[in-house]
Amino acid sequence: MNVYIQCSIWNNEVWPDMRTPLTLHHLEAFVRVADTSSFSRASEILHVSQPALSRTIKSAEEVLRARLFDRDTRNVRLTAAGSELLPIARRVLSEFESSLGELAEFMSGRRGRIVVATIPSVGTSFLPAALCEFAKLHRGVEFSIKVSTTKPILDEVTAGEADFGICLQPLPDDRLRFEHLVDDEFVSLRSSGLKVPKGISGWALFREQPYIAQSTGTSIRMLTESMFRNLGMEIRPAFECESLLLSSKLVAGGLGVMAVPRLALNQMDLKGVTVSKLDQPRLVRQLGIVTRVGRTPSTASRAFLQMLKEHAKAAGTGSSRQGGDGT
Repeated sequence: MNVYIQCSIWNNEVWPDMRTPLTLHHLEAFVRVADTSSFSRASEILHVSQPALSRTIKSAEEVLRARLFDRDTRNVRLTAAGSELLPIARRVLSEFESSLGELAEFMSGRRGRIVVATIPSVGTSFLPAALCEFAKLHRGVEFSIKVSTTKPILDEVTAGEADFGICLQPLPDDRLRFEHLVDDEFVSLRSSGLKVPKGISGWALFREQPYIAQSTGTSIRMLTESMFRNLGMEIRPAFECESLLLSSKLVAGGLGVMAVPRLALNQMDLKGVTVSKLDQPRLVRQLGIVTRVGRTPSTASRAFLQMLKEHAKAAGTGSSRQGGDGT
């Protein structure tokens, strides 16, 4: 590696400005000789022969066109040029060592920056716990969390603006890689005060009660209404609401029923709401990690992804055990 030093005046001679290659090897040898005032002791510290050290100093002097040491059989003293160079050399070596230390921190995963793009339901379920645990162990790693829907997330990962995304499985794309994390099953929500006719359960509930829908274009809306079509049900929304929190309050107020993935329940107020299984058939959305093909993740990113998978696995196990009222 070369370090370039701007030289203009040495030994009272004026040289035109030029970028001169002076290596770290030159600087380290020079500083060791200056510190010890001895070529023999410096060569011992550097684990090189004295002739090799002398050649290195001579090379540095040729590069700088100036003598750095006055020496005789007993003494080694800095010249004026050497005295001028010494603090510069110390600073360059110190900054280089500091930079190498920062690089080592990054390579080990103790430093860095991770950009995560996620859908809201993951951002309010297992992602926060993974972030908290990881941050305690890797305090030098910074995070940028972007919350969006699947399409913008895929765009950000493809463009390299996010290290990875957590969203629904995309359509086949040679630019993207998908790794399954968790199956997020749909459940139904109804007012706890709603009396359900005997024999009405699962998707049949939507034939009997007003349907509260999410906004057009959301995965919840698309998957729910796809199921309606598969079951031959012609269901129109009585309410269309962008906010899951507001939707849950409409449900609690008895204005209708809705279907949502279980992980989305964290975004809702479930006071006065009954959560029930939706099966026969069961509706599940597959969530996973999307990365760009050909992009090498940092050490910190790989470590966080491993921790995220562990939390997702726990969340998936936990959600399968939450049965609502069992209907």
